[in-house]
Parts: sequence; structure tokens; C-alpha cells
Amino acid sequence: MKDLERVSSAGHPLVCFVCQGDVFERRSMTLVTSGWANSGFNKSGALAICATCGYVHTFFEGSPLTWERVEA
Repeated sequence: MKDLERVSSAGHPLVCFVCQGDVFERRSMTLVTSGWANSGFNKSGALAICATCGYVHTFFEGSPLTWERVEA
């Protein structure tokens, strides 16, 4: 079973832009911004994937996110 969480950004609860869902799966990502994967120009971040519709919300490293696990 997937770990599902509620997310807040800067103290505001995240609600899916598409379906208004409020439960997400957390993933991490690296955005490769140049032709060299280890050049130091890459950006890291977090993904909040809506558990209802699958829409992916992207937050870059340093975003003030708070994750709270949802008990099944």
C-alpha cells in the first residue's frame, strides 16, 4: 500500500488543482538543466502526486512543505 500524506506549503493546505483532492503520494525528483548530469546546475525538489486523479504538483528544493501521514 502507498504511503499517503496531506501537504501544507507555507502554512496553507495543498488541494489538487484538478480534482480538489487533499491526499498525496510523496516523491522526489531531479531536474537536469544541462547536458551534463553532474554539472552542479541540476535542481532537486519534491512531487506531490494526487491520490485521486494523479496530477503531479511540483515544488523545488527549499519550498516550505509540511507532510502529515494519513492513516488508512
